[in-house]
Amino acid sequence: MNRFFVLSLICVGMGCTETTTKEDQKKTTSVAEPISETPPSVLTSNSPASNSRASQPANSSPIGMAASDDRIVLTDYSSESLLDFQHQYDGKGQKYILEALASGMATIDFDADGLMDVYFLNGASIGPQMAELLPNALYRNLGDFQFARVSELSGTDDRNFSTGVAVADYDNDGFSDIFVNNYGPDRLFRNNGDGTFSDLTETAKVSRMELGAGACFFDADGDGLLDLYSSNYVKSPVEKNVKRTTNGNTIYPGPLDFEPENDFFFRNEGDGTFTDLTRECGIAEIRTTSMGTVATDYDNDGDIDLVIVNDLDRNVLLENDGTGKFIDVGIQRGIAFSFDGRRNGNMGVDCADYDNNGSMDLYTTTFSNEFPVLYKNDGTGNFSDVTLATGAGGRMKPHANWGTSFLDIENDGDKDLFIANGHVDPNVQLWAFNTSWKVANSVLLNEAGKFKDISTTVGSGLLPVESSRGSVAEDLDNDGDIDLVVLNSLATPTVIKNDTVSSNNWLEIRLVGRTACRDATGSRVHVYLDGKTLTDEVHSGRGYQSSFGQRLSFGLGKSTTVPKVKIRWSDGKEENLSELPVNQLLTIIQK
Repeated sequence: MNRFFVLSLICVGMGCTETTTKEDQKKTTSVAEPISETPPSVLTSNSPASNSRASQPANSSPIGMAASDDRIVLTDYSSESLLDFQHQYDGKGQKYILEALASGMATIDFDADGLMDVYFLNGASIGPQMAELLPNALYRNLGDFQFARVSELSGTDDRNFSTGVAVADYDNDGFSDIFVNNYGPDRLFRNNGDGTFSDLTETAKVSRMELGAGACFFDADGDGLLDLYSSNYVKSPVEKNVKRTTNGNTIYPGPLDFEPENDFFFRNEGDGTFTDLTRECGIAEIRTTSMGTVATDYDNDGDIDLVIVNDLDRNVLLENDGTGKFIDVGIQRGIAFSFDGRRNGNMGVDCADYDNNGSMDLYTTTFSNEFPVLYKNDGTGNFSDVTLATGAGGRMKPHANWGTSFLDIENDGDKDLFIANGHVDPNVQLWAFNTSWKVANSVLLNEAGKFKDISTTVGSGLLPVESSRGSVAEDLDNDGDIDLVVLNSLATPTVIKNDTVSSNNWLEIRLVGRTACRDATGSRVHVYLDGKTLTDEVHSGRGYQSSFGQRLSFGLGKSTTVPKVKIRWSDGKEENLSELPVNQLLTIIQK
């Protein structure tokens, strides 16, 4: 692993003070420093100020030099990573629908040491009397792309049937917390800042007993406090289980065999508690089979809206009026259905500006015999299904798709796509000729707005074939490119290390709010390059019932400097930075 110096530049008046260098950063529990009342902005870099050959990541060419052998390489690092989590559930042969859904996962820097850790959700033994199996598992990043399990010691080993997760610093203390959406009681784990978590679910008043799905934290009313959206799937999936067969084979029931459940919205009161404002915020009468969620400012009006994709139901786009009240505009804005008016079996959703027009586009994964859908935002908040025109469906129509993420694999400034695949039923091959329980995952390369399926040409990382569910995309070794971890149903995870050889440069940004929420969830960053502007947001909750990417990553192509960065914080305040160095991980604290 390439080791980086840590350089802190604290701008004071007309000069800068160099504070700390650390050549070999090890995993130790650390305490975040409090933010004073009137500090300057702080830029913290993970590499030397000089752009010398020695300061470049191992997989990058020196700045300004072209690499003759640039190539995308994704390496299967499942064994080497020591991420030995085993996903389980046991329906006792009853074919409960929730078996097919499990589970999502998350990344979190729980000990604030600058290395992203990994959290997996697990199932349980299902029936009138739920029984425990293996718990959820938190793995600490040790560096060198290796991890150690710490869930029992940390107190995050929930043993309910877990489905969705969202990570954020809901209490603004500088440490990321975890909300777990379950079948049964949900869990809110507050990070104590010493490597342990406390279960404050009852104190916070956010637990419900429905079959949970995706969840996300976001600041709905701009008060600097992160509110919580908790989505749900169907009512009584065990008590009212439906027996279904096809060609004499027992199969899982579908979402239309059950009554859909409504979602919940909780306002953060700032004292460690939340208030259920589901009815007051306008969503109580919206009952859909919710799956993936993401919070994004789709219409560029400065407040955060919500996208909820649904299984064999219309997708929902909750437009925020700026005060935390919502109206569903999914049909009017063009995301409720696919281009042919179809209610897809939607699973996961992610958002990014894939065409670099300054607005967030959407990508939804779907069930077998449906293409996943790319919804292009025209810049005014109206969307159109451009899946076929762009090739964003790849070769995935026969297969069920779950986890998904926009990521810039080779740091050329265009967002590519990763999709996790696999059917719901281990016996699907008995009645379906065009798919199977275990399916290889997919990578689509963005080439000027058109997507090309490169899954079979990128190395060993796409060779594992499992039935995948949740996935995360994160720079796990701080080398400037995005790696992947995939939760596989009834199996161990797939870990994909990005070993791409590239002469492209990059910039990673971690935001720290002051008047905005501390972890800057909902803040938007524009990176201005010559001839191109890159846009991204800080999210909590995305993909298939997962949570990742609170640290923003920008591929800069051949740019050797960043002329301008504009930050619109989640409270609406704006800042501009200029002439930033490339190939850096910068921490920017709000003025």
